[in-house]
Amino acid sequence: MSKKTIQISFFAVITAGLFVLLFFILRPYLGVIFISGIFAVVFYPIYEKLVIKFNGRKNLAAFATTSLILIFVIIPVIIMSTFLLKEAVGLYNSIALGGGSQNFISQIGALIQKIGSFFPSGAIDSSQINLELYVQEALDWIIGHFGSIFITVFGGILNFILMLISTYCLFIFGDKIKVGLIAWSPLPDKYDEEFIQTLKSSINAVLHGRILVSIVQGVFLGIGLAIFGVGSPVLWGFMGGIASLVPILGASIITIPAVIFLLLSHNVGAGIGLLLWGAIVVGLVDNVISVIFLKNKIMVHPLIILFSIFGGVEMFGVIGFLIGPVVVSALIALMKIYPFIMSYKDESVS
Repeated sequence: MSKKTIQISFFAVITAGLFVLLFFILRPYLGVIFISGIFAVVFYPIYEKLVIKFNGRKNLAAFATTSLILIFVIIPVIIMSTFLLKEAVGLYNSIALGGGSQNFISQIGALIQKIGSFFPSGAIDSSQINLELYVQEALDWIIGHFGSIFITVFGGILNFILMLISTYCLFIFGDKIKVGLIAWSPLPDKYDEEFIQTLKSSINAVLHGRILVSIVQGVFLGIGLAIFGVGSPVLWGFMGGIASLVPILGASIITIPAVIFLLLSHNVGAGIGLLLWGAIVVGLVDNVISVIFLKNKIMVHPLIILFSIFGGVEMFGVIGFLIGPVVVSALIALMKIYPFIMSYKDESVS
C-alpha cells in the first residue's frame, strides 16, 4: 500500500468520524436547520431581487426576506396549527363522548346507510361502515403527528430564534455553501451545477406547484365551509387540502359530503352556495397557481407527493411533511442528470 493511499484512507476515516460526531451534536436541531434550508431555497429569488433593490446590501435584503417569511408564513402556520389542533381535539372528544357536535359525520353516515339499503342484501354492508370510527382514527393521527409541531420546531423560543437566524445566514452565505459543495463533490462541476439547478427546480415545483396548491385550496375550502355554516372549518379545510393531492377526486372528497350535509339539514341555499364555491373558487386555484408557478418546471404527479408526505410524516414526524417531498425532488434531480453522468468520459484518462 502506497503512502498516498494510507494518507487518503486516514483522512477519509477521520473526516467520516467527525461528520458522524457532528451529526449527533446537531441532531436536536436538524429539523430547525432543514426548515431553514427549505425557506432559503424557496425564497432565494425574492432575496436576490431585494439585494438589487437595496443596492447590494445583502444583510438588509436577508433581514427583509426573513421578516417576510416570519410575517406571511411562520405566524400564519402557528395560528392555523393552533386552530387545527383545537378543532381536532374538540371533534375527537365529541365523538368519543357521544356529543352532538359531530352532526356532519352522523348525517353522512346515515346517508351511506340509506344508499346501502337500495342495493341487494349483502351487496353493501352498511353496518360495517362506521364513519365516526374512521374519522376518530384520522383525528387521532392528526393529533398524534401534528400535536408535536410546537415542540419540534415552534415550541421552544430558542428553536424559533435559531430558525430565523439560520434562515438569515443561509441567504447571505448561500453562494459560498454552494461553491463549497461543488468543490467537495467528485463529479465534474458542470454536473454539480446541473444537479443543484434541477434540485432547486424540482423543490420549487413540488412546494409551489403541488403543496402550495393544496394549502391554498384547503384555505379557500375552509373559508367556504365557514361561510356556509359547516362546523370545524379549519379541520375540514385541512383535510380538503390533503385530499386535493388525490388524483381526479381532489378536494371534492370533503366538499361533496359537506354539500350533502347542508342539503340534508334543509339548508338548500347554503348547500348550493358551497357547491358553487367549491367548483368555481376552490377548483380554479389549481389552474391559476399551476400557470404561475409550474411554467417550464418539472412536473411531479400529485399521488407521488401525497405518498411522500404521509411517508415522511410517519418516519420523521411533522417535519416529514417537507422532508418527504424534498427527498422526492432530490431523486428526480438525480434521475435527470444520470444519463449525462453515465455518458461522461474523463478526459484526463488516456
